[in-house]
Amino acid sequence: MRSHGVFVRALGLALGLACACKSEPSLTLVAAASASAGSVPVDHLAPGELLEGKAKVFGLVLPRVMRIDAAFGDVVYASGQVPPDSVAKYVRARVREGKMIEGDFAHYGTTTFEHVKIPEMPDKDFAIIIRPAAEGVGITKLEVRDVTAPQAPALPSDDARWKNAGLGPNGRILDPTHLQ
Repeated sequence: MRSHGVFVRALGLALGLACACKSEPSLTLVAAASASAGSVPVDHLAPGELLEGKAKVFGLVLPRVMRIDAAFGDVVYASGQVPPDSVAKYVRARVREGKMIEGDFAHYGTTTFEHVKIPEMPDKDFAIIIRPAAEGVGITKLEVRDVTAPQAPALPSDDARWKNAGLGPNGRILDPTHLQ
């Protein structure tokens, strides 16, 4: 790769010497060749790549262009003016395990991540839904829901399990005033 750059510079110098009356074009040629020979700077984003923001949802850092609209105990809603496929790529890179069901965003479908793990909360399962807000609006909606199954209490005996369910040993109701 290095020898290629030296060759291009030498070629530019030779052209410049051959045409002494017009030295500016050879300088332009060398500068253009040097710029194309180099790689893309590290600080540039790939097409559709999103930057991390400061907002976190269950340990998942949201893209910088998204904001939290509503948050409840087990679900958070966010939105932003960004293509839904960019958000799907962003989320895919930050979750583990689970299953992704990819939607057709051109027809206002949704992409769903089922039973995925967020590295900061590996003992929980999450469902993440990404969808366009409405036709022609250009806003993407994001829903992150904690779908972890509740743990059953560790009860030592059958009698304790019956009592926890509100029943006696023969299956009779212990307190008829508290029926569910």
